[in-house]
Order: sequence, then structure tokens, then C-alpha cells
Amino acid sequence: MRFLIVDDDESIILFLRTFLSAYAECLTAGDGQEAMAAFEAALEEEQPFDAVFMDILMPGMDGNEVVLALRRMEQAAKSASPFKLIMISVLTDTKNVSESFFHGRADAYLPKPLRREILLAELAKLGFIDPPLRPQ
Repeated sequence: MRFLIVDDDESIILFLRTFLSAYAECLTAGDGQEAMAAFEAALEEEQPFDAVFMDILMPGMDGNEVVLALRRMEQAAKSASPFKLIMISVLTDTKNVSESFFHGRADAYLPKPLRREILLAELAKLGFIDPPLRPQ
């Protein structure tokens, strides 16, 4: 599996890369331009990302704009299966959440500060890992 992590906060990138590298190869980008370049290269190499973890608030292009560009690239490449989109943000208002889900076709929304157990639960819901065992 391959994941792309996009955030302008280095501590978020470090947390996600450290945690997610147990499950997938993780590439990172600090802004929208880097994300688009990494995504395009992955498509050209025929090694597309299975999931993109995208921050909403970033300088330059915001996460929603970047996601629309990635979705266009994906369609142009006629990618067999669309990447799973996990939006990450301190924004939890209805406008931003709905924009991510309806326009970017987000599969999950993780609020900051990120919590390990919520991340695990979302990865399981998306089918990337087995669900955590519940205590009996």
C-alpha cells in the first residue's frame, strides 16, 4: 500500500508517517504543489496512492483545492480505483466538513489534534487494517 500525507505542520507529518509506516509506504508533502507533483509522479510510475491524508488549511492552495486537482489527475489517468481521501483539520464546522465530503469525495475526516485510537478506527473502517479487538 502507498499513502500520501499532505500537511504544512511538520509535527502532524511526523506523527502520521511514524504511525502509518507500519501499514504502508508513506510519502509526504508540505503544500499543495508538492502533493500534486508526488501524485502525478505516482500515476506516471503506475504506483498510485491507496490513500491521501490531506490537511484543509494550508498556505497557497487549501486542501479542498488540492483534492479537486488530484481527482482530476486521477480521472485523466483513468485510474482503476480512486484513492481513499482522509481529510485532516482543526476545522469541524459544517461548511468545511461538507465541502470535503461532497466536493472532494472524502472517505473520512480526522479532527486535530490527531488521536491514535480515532486514526486506527478510521483505517479499519476504510479496510486498510483489521478492526481492533474489543476487550471481553
